[in-house]
Amino acid sequence: MKTTNQGTFRGMVTAMLFAAGIATTIATGGGGGSGSPPPPPPPPPPAMLAITADNALDVSTALIVGIGMSFDIGEITGPDVSGEAAVATPRLLSLMRIGDLPSKPLPIGSAKLEGCLVSGTVDVTGTLADPNTLTVGDRIVAVFADCDDGEGFVISGTVDITVSAVQGDFMTEVFLLGLDVLMTDVEVTEGTSTILAEGDFELTLDSLSFPVISQRIAGSELSLAAQAEVLTFTGLDHFLQGNLGLTPEEIFATVEGRMDSQLLGGFVDYETPVGVEAVGDDEPYTGEILVTGSGNSSVRIVVNDPTSVTLEVDTNGDGVIDQFIDTNWAVLNGNTSTINSSTAPVVAREVIHAVTGFGSLAVSPGTQFQASAPFGMIKQQAVVGDFGPLDVSCAAAGTASVSGSIATAGVYTAGDALSADFSGCARTGEVLDGVLEVAISGYEELPGDAYQLTGTVTETGFGRNAGGNTYTGDGVLDVSHDYRYTSQGLTSFSGSAATFTVGRGGIDRTLSGVSVNSEIIAGPPPVTIVRDSSGSLSSPVLDGDFSYQSITPDSFLFDADAETGPFSGELRVTASDGSTVTIVAVDELNVRLDVDYDGNGFADTMINTTWAALQ
Repeated sequence: MKTTNQGTFRGMVTAMLFAAGIATTIATGGGGGSGSPPPPPPPPPPAMLAITADNALDVSTALIVGIGMSFDIGEITGPDVSGEAAVATPRLLSLMRIGDLPSKPLPIGSAKLEGCLVSGTVDVTGTLADPNTLTVGDRIVAVFADCDDGEGFVISGTVDITVSAVQGDFMTEVFLLGLDVLMTDVEVTEGTSTILAEGDFELTLDSLSFPVISQRIAGSELSLAAQAEVLTFTGLDHFLQGNLGLTPEEIFATVEGRMDSQLLGGFVDYETPVGVEAVGDDEPYTGEILVTGSGNSSVRIVVNDPTSVTLEVDTNGDGVIDQFIDTNWAVLNGNTSTINSSTAPVVAREVIHAVTGFGSLAVSPGTQFQASAPFGMIKQQAVVGDFGPLDVSCAAAGTASVSGSIATAGVYTAGDALSADFSGCARTGEVLDGVLEVAISGYEELPGDAYQLTGTVTETGFGRNAGGNTYTGDGVLDVSHDYRYTSQGLTSFSGSAATFTVGRGGIDRTLSGVSVNSEIIAGPPPVTIVRDSSGSLSSPVLDGDFSYQSITPDSFLFDADAETGPFSGELRVTASDGSTVTIVAVDELNVRLDVDYDGNGFADTMINTTWAALQ
């Protein structure tokens, strides 16, 4: 349960939760003419959930994720609790254009439709006693329509706030602001994660003791939903405090209230007998959250340190612990990936496709500058200025439609930009389709088709078939290609991306923090490629996220086909619970999977298989 605002809680959502619809109130029916059918009976009220040894982990995970999502809502509607010095203007007020009050007074009693900084709109109506500031009793209603203000999320829906308390000046770093917030049909999306929210609560933002700042969400109801679950909090009081005067900052949180889970089928009460504390971006290192169910059954979430949490389960409410469950924050945050003898081959296969695919898609941009490739041919035509599209024939088959901007004829320089739309473009060893854009940041050319390139590449539906393997790529990556042959027969390339999508066989794999560094040893045939890889992977066929890192670089032959793989190298894959599988290349046909169930560094089982079986 990270209590900072580094996007942690939105990241949790993709791992386990929530449903497509929410309802915070129950319609009571009404009216209707003669013959109207009677309204349907209301659903039965939720029952208090009995906490057992079997569901204690699920209950704890749902609560931790839900609390995190509530703080996420506070992050959007409140200040940057662990962020930069400029914490004073609450984010919601900024989104609602209230932060501009001194220079752009809000029209009183009238609407103001504005475009958001990136895309979408926000329609703001204000009833203010003073158009230049906020005072108690002021009301502002904002209707967001896919509003993207460059804050990392997109918001839609209606937010209605009434100012309940004001101390200090909210345009400075020292203020207290109380807001009664009513959220209706609010949808917040970051990347592929979406939170649906409705609620009626008070948000208090307090930086009167700056650099100690805090936010409190307290009220009657807050309902949060995404994917397969709906969590409804009632009587909630969630407090989050950060001391920005310390490096790293100290974080303190307390929570209490009632949580109803649609998936778990009941509600539980929760409180913090011991406040939760964390430092900087680390997970909490101390604290306790007590969760109580029917019959006084309970699970006490005891924070041991940033890597370890113990669940103390009392199934019958007699005060005696019936079971201890050791877990960690990755599991409680909803990322439940694990590796065992059953999942290891599937995990290994997905990681192999991620590593091979990203490497294949990262090497291709640099090779397009060779004399026989489309960008190389454009340079030889001495094109200058803005141009294109120009169709060029590829060496073996197909075409590429090239356009861009070149500052100097016959040579590439920093600032040049190129785009190619490939259609069955075939050269020795590869066939390309789709769009590839390159923004050149550095280029050095030597005689004999030798060069060094650095730049930013955007791939859109870009496909590369090489060695019988076809991968498609979507995303932006930074690349470096050194084809100067400064050592005889040796070239190299590297690529990295914050996020990137690799497709193969109808499955899109999402990579994050991904990188590849390779050397190509082109001496006497066969050509050998040595590759070092790292990153994180999520895939529709896997539960949770997995990180991977080369232990020793893998080496493979350039003309390898789909039946073969590296003839040496080790790649370790780690699940959120610490379990691992190390992919050990035995030779170009065979591979061994060393599975470590508990991450203690010793293989619990070894699986002998083939590269072909992992395709």
